[in-house]
Amino acid sequence: MSHAGPATPRRDVSPGSLPAWYDEHRIGNSPLYDITTQAATSLSALLVQRQLAASDGRERDHWAARVQLVSRQQAALDPTDRAGLIAQQQAWLDEADALACEPPAVSA
Repeated sequence: MSHAGPATPRRDVSPGSLPAWYDEHRIGNSPLYDITTQAATSLSALLVQRQLAASDGRERDHWAARVQLVSRQQAALDPTDRAGLIAQQQAWLDEADALACEPPAVSA
């Protein structure tokens, strides 16, 4: 949640409180869907960065598989399922935060 904008939760929004944050700010399903797909795009960029920095083929394959999974998850999003959008967004934000905390391995 590092790129906070007027319709994006800030880091001080605790995990699990995204539904309340979106309700409080009256964010409808359409912009919520857009925000959620942006979370997928941001996570994918981090995963591709890991893939490019991988030191061997096995590690590259691991990160490539993660990119593909996020892409499939994004394609399966239901723009009318508010709870599903929020849950998926939270999962992606959590994973992106975890990846951002550990620098990628540097290839030799």
